[in-house]
Amino acid sequence: MRALVLSAGLGTRFRSEKPKVMHSLLGKPMLWYVLKTIKDLNISEIALVVGYKAEEIKEYFGDAYAYFYQSNPKGGTGDAVLSAVDFWRDFDGYLLVMNGDSPLVKAQTIKNMQRYLHIVEDYEGIRLSALLLSAQLPDPTGYGRIVKDNEGNVIKVVEEKDASLEERLIREVNGGVYLFYCPHLLETLFKVSPSPATGEVYLTEVFRIMHQLGYRVRSFLAEDPTEIFGVNSRWELGVAENIIRLRILQEWAHKGNTIHQPESIWIEPDVVLEGDVEIFPDVMLRGSTRLGRGVVVGKGSILENAVVEDGATIEAYSVVKNSHIKSQAIVGPFAHVRDGSLIGGKSHVGNFVEVKKSFLGIDVKAKHLSYIGDATIEDGVNVGAGVVFANFDGKRKHSSYVGKGAFIGSNSLIVAPVKIGSYSFVAGGSVITKDVPDGDLAISRPELRFLKGKGKEKLLD
Repeated sequence: MRALVLSAGLGTRFRSEKPKVMHSLLGKPMLWYVLKTIKDLNISEIALVVGYKAEEIKEYFGDAYAYFYQSNPKGGTGDAVLSAVDFWRDFDGYLLVMNGDSPLVKAQTIKNMQRYLHIVEDYEGIRLSALLLSAQLPDPTGYGRIVKDNEGNVIKVVEEKDASLEERLIREVNGGVYLFYCPHLLETLFKVSPSPATGEVYLTEVFRIMHQLGYRVRSFLAEDPTEIFGVNSRWELGVAENIIRLRILQEWAHKGNTIHQPESIWIEPDVVLEGDVEIFPDVMLRGSTRLGRGVVVGKGSILENAVVEDGATIEAYSVVKNSHIKSQAIVGPFAHVRDGSLIGGKSHVGNFVEVKKSFLGIDVKAKHLSYIGDATIEDGVNVGAGVVFANFDGKRKHSSYVGKGAFIGSNSLIVAPVKIGSYSFVAGGSVITKDVPDGDLAISRPELRFLKGKGKEKLLD
């Protein structure tokens, strides 16, 4: 089987300069979901029909696909398939045709359609010229109706504006996913005339011609009617995104993860949960985030391209981006870890602590109101409340090093570049501008003086 994706549409209802199929759903372009479905079918030969801002599509998806340009953006779906005729004209097999704005179609549904083709051929001795995905809708308004003969063969697909009163009562609608036998598609598609009203060449007209030629066309009913939902406006984009989001959450729940208030949780498609993960409300998991077994993510936290190992905890309202949290570590609440940082096992980065491009070893404690930037902090270090690693001199960033077991007292300022030795002690309120030898006590404070009676004088002034 080969696959052809129609992705040349302007998307005028989006009111956007961006190609419609490049609008984002859970951090991925809409077209990405269609192509993922096709790749899950192990189809290797895939082509895209592109048009408006084709370069944007090619730049994102690269050279893995063949591209065909539809010169007339208002030529219709039939014209789009003809634009790629060199891709399928000599192929003696089935061509899967999908729209690039149909991100909800499941790979399993198309596998079932393939299986149905084989069953019909094996048990009825019939090669179907086409098989189209359909759905039964309680309210079919807006969809093309599937008209059948008494034997269940598709006679035609009629658009609502062209349908008779009787045809409008039909509840089986066209889902826009087709399997065409290429020799029969080639024979019939060139016989389709442009619409007198719009000038478009409608792909669905081939079903009427196939029926007239005595070929067999059938429909395949989708188990989940949401699969046929196309995206033609920003509102429909939001609805489709919500459906995909809930599917992802349902899959992870079935694989043994606890998701509290799923209506509030955002998990993107490349995220991995390794089991027994517990996620509280209002969490966002983005990019290539991976959570190990038993990880807990507290309310309102955002993790992006983060690796969190087994048994670690991300407390409420914390942000972890492009960083690695080792096993049994605790981050938060209200912490920010970013830019390639690594938090060692059993370490605790606590309330209003920011860690930027830093390495924290095992059992490091930085629990309150600190900034750690461009630093290496070895095992067992205690970073007191209000400590700041001053890493920027106005032109360049500099690094700091803190050896094992060191203690940095509250409100200290560590001015990089500087090295604080193992088991050394920095007294609270100190400003450290020189290296501190191993085991030494560093203290830097102005002398405390008392001016007799001046305090009362000030208060009464």
